[in-house]
Amino acid sequence: MKDDFSIFLKGMLMGICDLVPGISGGTIAFITGIYERLMNAIKGFSPKLITSNFKEEVKKLDLRFLIFLFLGIISSILLGARIIESLLENYYARTLSFFIGLIVASSFILFHNIKRHEVSEYLWGLMGLIIGFGLIFLSPNEMSISNAYLFLGGFIAISAMFLPGISGSFILLIMGLYEPILSMLGEISLNIYSLGVFILGMIFGAFVISRIIAYLFKKDKNKTLYFLLGLVIGALGVPVMKVYESMSSSDWIMIPGLFFIGALIVLIIGRYTN
Repeated sequence: MKDDFSIFLKGMLMGICDLVPGISGGTIAFITGIYERLMNAIKGFSPKLITSNFKEEVKKLDLRFLIFLFLGIISSILLGARIIESLLENYYARTLSFFIGLIVASSFILFHNIKRHEVSEYLWGLMGLIIGFGLIFLSPNEMSISNAYLFLGGFIAISAMFLPGISGSFILLIMGLYEPILSMLGEISLNIYSLGVFILGMIFGAFVISRIIAYLFKKDKNKTLYFLLGLVIGALGVPVMKVYESMSSSDWIMIPGLFFIGALIVLIIGRYTN
C-alpha cells in the first residue's frame, strides 16, 4: 500500500510537469527512479497478449504500477488545468515567458546528455533547427481542430513520456492545441468525445513511439538527441512570437524575471537528475 501511494505521488509530479510546457514528465520519471520500469511496463503491451495465452501474459504486466502512476498523472492534470488556463487568460505573455525559460534550460539538459560532438551530429541538429523554425510559418490557430488533428496531437505529445528534456505540452503549444486541450479539461462533460480521441492518440502513440525511440537510440543516440535539440530550439520561435504579439508595456518588466525563474527551476531539476 505504501509503495502504491509513493507511485501515485510520483505520477502527480509527472502530471504537473506534463501540464507545463518546458519540463518533461520523463525527466521526473528519471529523477524519481521509475523511468526504466515505466518503459518496460508499457513495452509489455505487445501482440503476444492476443496471440498467446491472454491470462498468462496479463499476469506478466506491471498493471498495478501503471494504474497508480496514471491515476496520479491524471489527478494533477485535472486539478491544474484550470489554474494554467486562468494564467494564460489573464497573464498570457508573462506565463509564456516563464514557459520559454523552462524550455531554454531544458535544451541545456538535453545537450548535456549528448556524448559525441562531430560534424555529422551538427548536421542532424541543423536539420532539426530548420524544421522547428519552419513551424513559425504554420498557422495552427487558423486550422479547424478535427478529430484527426486531435489524435495526431495526442500521438506526438506522448513522446514526453519517453524523452526526458522534451515537453509534450510544448509540442501541443506549437501545434496550437495546448489552450484548446486546457479548455476541454475545464469542461470535461462537454468534451468527452474530443478528449477521448486525444487520449486514444496518446495510447496508440505510447506503444508505437516507445519502440521507435528505442530503435533510434540503439541506432545512433547522439544524432537522435542532436536532432531533437535542434527541433526544440527552432520551435522556440513559436512561443516567442506569441509573447511579442500579445505583450503590453507593463510586461517588459516582468517577462525577463519570469524567464530566468523558469530556467532556474529546470536547471535545479537537471542537477538532481544528474
